[in-house]
Amino acid sequence: MFLERELATVNDEQLARFEAIEAELEIRNLIARYCFAMDDRDVAAIPDLFTKNARVWSGDGVKDSRGRDTITTMFEGRFAVLGATNHIIHQAVIVIDGAGRARGTVSSHAEVYRNGRQQIAGVRYEDVYEKEDGAWRIADRKMLYLYYTPVELYPGILGTRDRNLTYDRPIPADVPEGTKTFIDFEEQRQRAATAA
Repeated sequence: MFLERELATVNDEQLARFEAIEAELEIRNLIARYCFAMDDRDVAAIPDLFTKNARVWSGDGVKDSRGRDTITTMFEGRFAVLGATNHIIHQAVIVIDGAGRARGTVSSHAEVYRNGRQQIAGVRYEDVYEKEDGAWRIADRKMLYLYYTPVELYPGILGTRDRNLTYDRPIPADVPEGTKTFIDFEEQRQRAATAA
């Protein structure tokens, strides 16, 4: 009875703020569920994480899968070359764009045993989330790498741009050097150095 009286006094702005907070908490839970599904090889849980027409892709061009079934198959292929993994979320900025749509930037790292070597990866996810069938799901996930390296090569890895070392040849890192603010900062710094 008390809750019903309190809810009756809630105005539209308060209700919208409450719904945004609820959405953000649900999305944070979704992000965590993704990590546990990856680490536990919970293939059955993967489809529920993504919208029907979701896309999972990477800045390095290695991954690009669309649709739940294709995404699930892609992850099963990745699991085939992995030993144990540990995905860790550090921080996430979630922006609610409106009813049923949000976007997020998620900072994380992953400890992996890949192709017979212990490796570590710094990963940033650029996400779009949508509410589908009553649940928040990932509609688009772009994986950007700060580094992906065997642990023995980790010391000093941030001193070079070619920090994605998990493939046959080194690949330049996606972040932060590929972000607009980093590019703008470097151009301004170079202009200042030239003018001096």
